[in-house]
Amino acid sequence: MFAFRMSREAGSGPFLLMGLRAQRALCSPPVYVVIAAGLLAAWSEDLWAGAAMLTVVTMAVVHIWALDRRVAATIAPLGVPPVITPLTRAITRFRLLTALVMLVAAGALIAAGTVFGLETSAVRTAVAVLMIVCVPWELPSIVAAALATGAVRMAHGRTLVRRPAAVEKLGATTVVCTRRAGLLTLDRAYVTTVVAGGRGYEVTGAGCDQGEITLAGVVVGPGENLALDACLQAGLSCNDARVVEREGVASAVGDPTERALLASACKLGLEKVSPRVATLPHTPEQLFMATLHEPVGDEPAMVYAKGAVERVLYLCADRLGADGQAGELDRREILDTARWLTRRGLRVLAFASAPAGPGQAELTERSLPPLTFLGLQAMHNPVLTGALEAVRGCEAAGVRVKIITGDDAVTARSSAAWVGLSQEALSGAQLADHRFGGPVSLDRATVFARLRPEEERRLVQVLRSHHHVVAVIDGQAAGAGRGQADVGVGTCLSDEGADVVLPGGTFAAAAAGIAEGRAALESAARYTGCALVSRVLAFLLVLAVLLGLDPPVEPVHLLWLYLATTMGLMIALNAELRTREPAFRPLPGRVRPPLAPVRMVETLLVAAVLAVQACAVSAWALTQDAGPAEAQTVALTSTSLVVLARSSAALFLTPGGVRAGPYDRRAVVALLAMVALQPALVYVPVFNRLFATAPLDLPFWPLIIGASAGACGIIAVLTELVRRGTPPARRQVILDG
Repeated sequence: MFAFRMSREAGSGPFLLMGLRAQRALCSPPVYVVIAAGLLAAWSEDLWAGAAMLTVVTMAVVHIWALDRRVAATIAPLGVPPVITPLTRAITRFRLLTALVMLVAAGALIAAGTVFGLETSAVRTAVAVLMIVCVPWELPSIVAAALATGAVRMAHGRTLVRRPAAVEKLGATTVVCTRRAGLLTLDRAYVTTVVAGGRGYEVTGAGCDQGEITLAGVVVGPGENLALDACLQAGLSCNDARVVEREGVASAVGDPTERALLASACKLGLEKVSPRVATLPHTPEQLFMATLHEPVGDEPAMVYAKGAVERVLYLCADRLGADGQAGELDRREILDTARWLTRRGLRVLAFASAPAGPGQAELTERSLPPLTFLGLQAMHNPVLTGALEAVRGCEAAGVRVKIITGDDAVTARSSAAWVGLSQEALSGAQLADHRFGGPVSLDRATVFARLRPEEERRLVQVLRSHHHVVAVIDGQAAGAGRGQADVGVGTCLSDEGADVVLPGGTFAAAAAGIAEGRAALESAARYTGCALVSRVLAFLLVLAVLLGLDPPVEPVHLLWLYLATTMGLMIALNAELRTREPAFRPLPGRVRPPLAPVRMVETLLVAAVLAVQACAVSAWALTQDAGPAEAQTVALTSTSLVVLARSSAALFLTPGGVRAGPYDRRAVVALLAMVALQPALVYVPVFNRLFATAPLDLPFWPLIIGASAGACGIIAVLTELVRRGTPPARRQVILDG
């Protein structure tokens, strides 16, 4: 701090700033890697092998450093923190474990060289190459780039990712809990049927300024059925929505259900509401709303109530007839009518009213007078375009969709049927019963009706306790279960608690986000597998040396394989970061993380195929009167072509098929340059000295190309067999283990 002040006083601030930047650069991990490689190269006692080590490590460091800079520049406009997620932390731990294992292997190699009397220079070169090639220190950068690609693609699709870990967890999601209104259905409702005074009325039109109320096709006006008038007046009065005028156009503002009640009252010509005195708001436990209004003229102060049919009926003592006279209340008949309407997929609300008590100024559930039942209003929420396809896509991909709704179970079952879900439903009371809390019932149920906040939280906790990765999608207001979920998805930009925000989004947008997360995880797994193949090959080479076998390639040859792998991966990842095309459609089953056992099996199979191919090609070359150096060059070239093809396949292929163009031109040029370097490895003298290769005759090239193509085909078939042979699990453990 004192030096900083002295520098500022002396006018040397820019020089000090330059010194600080240089200090940060010198203290960065890539510099440590280069220094360590230089020490290993000097220890190897082989001048050309040491030069090859330094060249390969420097080129790899430059490419990985450029990828890290690209990732930072890509996510900076999104305003998200650096890409540090449970998966990247697990990869970092795996890198440390690998380094420790390689230290043990290096010690074993040195001991074996001492016991068997191997040449000291050769042993030191093998150990140095082993330590450089086998430690996968670039894996966190690869995973971070894949997750950053998913975040960028989500942002391009108008999905805001506030935390990079959300990309990972969206891709690992196995259960999606969603609301119905605004996500699966349009954020508006229309009253289609009114039952009052023992008669059923049809409501036509979709707005306040159009449509009418009819009975058997005949338009009905005010005064023809006093129970109908009172029912619509109750919906108009017990209502928090309001009509506002903007630029000469009147529109309703508020909850979709309450806007629908305003529209139905307007169609009968009702517009006046007496001033409100008190309100008893709707709650998930109470299931109804009530308002107290001032007297108007000769009319007394009134209490209006609306809510769930069975709850409002419990508060009523009689019913209003069409002539305006109170009569006997037949609760069974009203419930049967409500069930008939809900089976048609309509949401049904009941309405009641009563004169307020003398001097009543407050409204509580206990202070409510005995109410008079007025009627029912049934409304329809149209399904959003794309909701059915989104739900089917999630179900096909192994992601279970569950609807949390405040409607009763019958209405909720109809809502599930609209979007193609099964109609198994659980209520809050059933969920509270331990007999319904097991994994079988929760897996089978798709609808959860009328859950209280604590029941919603318990639902998410139980799902997570059975190793599900749960995403909860809410509308304008955050639900109680979102705080317990792995991923919270909101639809409002002001929602600071959401991990992912879909401004004005729908369930289809959330499903697209899950597909992008799956694409990011799949890319991270594929790239990680490609990066680990050369490490497994190097380990097999060390094992062959320890067993006294004659390997098909020399240790220094692994440097070229490592360089081809790393540069191919960096080129493909840079191209993906610049790509804005949507992700592939989610594949069936779950997405397995990069370090999952099935991924490790794939890596071992690929390495085994490459080892067998290298041995076979080298043995065949020896039968064609080739020298040991030429045979090893043939094996190295054919293997490096396979490794390069696998590393760069992501540029042209996706797990869903061939990637649609246009392709990144810079990436294509870079890959062509890498392919062009393969003949240089064979015929340029500098490469011959650096990587211990020898020039080949032209007849060897058809063998090299054919062997590489055959190995790629065998690898593709074996990989597909492994994936199909692994049963898709119905539950998935979180990635960070």
